[in-house]
Amino acid sequence: MNPIILLLGQAQASDFLDIWVTTAFEDTNIFAGPELYSPSANFVQRGNNTFFENYERRVTDDISRGNLVLYNYSDGFHPGWATESAFVLRYTPFLNPDMTQPGTNIRDDGSYVKIIRKLPGENHEISLTGYAVDSGRFRLGYSYDLTWGARGMFSFDPGAVPGVRLQWKNDKAYAFLGAKSAVGDYITPDTREPRNEAYYGFLGGAGIKITENLKVEGGVGMFQQDQIKNVQSTDNELYGSMINALGYTGQISYKTSDKLTFRGSEELFLYKNNPDSLRDTYIYHPSFDGFGAFLMAEINVLQHNLLSPTDPLSTVIETGISGDAQAVIINNNTSINIDLVYKDLPYILFNVPGLTSGVAMNPAMATTPQIYGRLSFSHHIPKLHFTPYIGGGLLQPATYQTEGGTFVQYTAFDKEQVAEGYEPSPIMSAVGGIEIDMSKSTVVVGELLYTVDNNLSDFVQAEDGIGGTRVLAPANERQALGFNLMMRSRF
Repeated sequence: MNPIILLLGQAQASDFLDIWVTTAFEDTNIFAGPELYSPSANFVQRGNNTFFENYERRVTDDISRGNLVLYNYSDGFHPGWATESAFVLRYTPFLNPDMTQPGTNIRDDGSYVKIIRKLPGENHEISLTGYAVDSGRFRLGYSYDLTWGARGMFSFDPGAVPGVRLQWKNDKAYAFLGAKSAVGDYITPDTREPRNEAYYGFLGGAGIKITENLKVEGGVGMFQQDQIKNVQSTDNELYGSMINALGYTGQISYKTSDKLTFRGSEELFLYKNNPDSLRDTYIYHPSFDGFGAFLMAEINVLQHNLLSPTDPLSTVIETGISGDAQAVIINNNTSINIDLVYKDLPYILFNVPGLTSGVAMNPAMATTPQIYGRLSFSHHIPKLHFTPYIGGGLLQPATYQTEGGTFVQYTAFDKEQVAEGYEPSPIMSAVGGIEIDMSKSTVVVGELLYTVDNNLSDFVQAEDGIGGTRVLAPANERQALGFNLMMRSRF
């Protein structure tokens, strides 16, 4: 529920396990049944949450997962030099809800080698970090849901996306330059024959504390996303042309007290374990002696060259924009989180790239951006180890209209056609629950989730079997009441 992020690490030895184990009994919609593809309450399915809960992270709390981190820090042979490295694996056990058979996904989660040159002054250094397999923790943007420049920026499916980052920093400022690459199919424009080719991305950024409580950051990135291939004929002179992406990002952050620490998504940090990252517990509740607040505002602008929707022999520049404004307010053991998020349709579809792959949207097409607000409240009672919380959000979905109807675009690969005769509707979600801390590692959680989405529709085939219409989905599908009962442990 809360974007205040934990410090990573607990073990002092070089072998480090960061484990999340969750047993969950849950139902995504108790009003629905098998006829609406909604099984009854069970221990199998995972990922039951509202649209606004995972803004700063990749996965939900009801997922069991683990990170194996083999970490090393060594002083260099020469004065002022040091090295740091980590072998990082993320493994996620799962159950197939159709077959109820277990399996495990194992992937690299940011293994790296880092060479450090310490400079005069406290926390003053230059470092060179190499990401051995996956540079996903090295990306641009600040709120995780809005970040860009990871493996998804390459519109083909890359097997690995290693990279390198050169960074200078001290207590007041930082600056970095980096690059990453992926290998994918490449059509040689002259021969029209496919072969393997390296695609590159370049990233740079900087940040500075204007005062102890005010920080400004920015970045720029350039990527070779893929080639233009979605042409009517391979004789088109644009066939095989590179799709080049250019992006900008910026954020301004303010905290009301120098006793607070600027925060960010833990998904963007390197895994490490050293004395500076030790914690005696993984249970965390935001608290502050008195009143404190973080205020953050972010903007991202992405552009790429796609085929013109009106002239198949030319390209146009399509621009996607996203941004947010956040406030985290803490008063003793009470925290309030307020978010306002904006993503237009080109930004949501940027990694595809485009509504139709490789083709820009027609400027005559009627579209709306995605805009949503979220407000959440939690209060921790230390003596009882008890925390009630509640949150709600209202989302205006991104939409577009074609001759075939009106569509709601939830994510880059998830959309819904609105029923005929209806207009797109805002989506409302709410969540409320309690968390009971049982030990330093384990909590028990019970929560109710409610979502109203009147954009959901069903296809009804015509009596003659030719064609059909989209009709409003049943009320018990559009109004979903779910629950989660979880025992969750992190150690």
